[in-house]
Amino acid sequence: MNKLTVLVLIGLLAFAVQGFSLKNTRDLAFGVEGIYTSPETFGAMATFHLPGIPLFLAFGANFYNELSGETELTATIDYWLFHTSGAINFYLGLGLYGAMTLDALWYSAGLRLPIGLQIWPANNETVEMFLEVAPAWVPLYASEMDYEKFQAQIALGLRFWFDV
Repeated sequence: MNKLTVLVLIGLLAFAVQGFSLKNTRDLAFGVEGIYTSPETFGAMATFHLPGIPLFLAFGANFYNELSGETELTATIDYWLFHTSGAINFYLGLGLYGAMTLDALWYSAGLRLPIGLQIWPANNETVEMFLEVAPAWVPLYASEMDYEKFQAQIALGLRFWFDV
């Protein structure tokens, strides 16, 4: 499966579920997160939650890495299956992961299981701090199929929520 097909499928998934609503989340969110992906890969992502779409989107880049040896563009799309409410929240989701180098010669894609902890330091659900650990199965790795490839993806971030 080529990279364009993967990106089109991810885009169609994002727009196909617009009719659903996500419980226990505000309408619009923007955030930033630092990321670590095994083995020894570090980067940053911007996160988004759009009104009426039950998905959390993140786009970013890996700057120091052992995966491809180059800068990589990265993306995740997550659907939260379970989410608690309170000053400290827990969530569990299912998502997609993709990464590719700027020259598009190296790419990877797979499934992830985000498990997160949210803290609302302002105690008003406007500012969220989160820690997320996502075990990932990445069968398309280094532009080849490798059904035994797994990763640990860890993110620490901050999101700002807005009523729309």
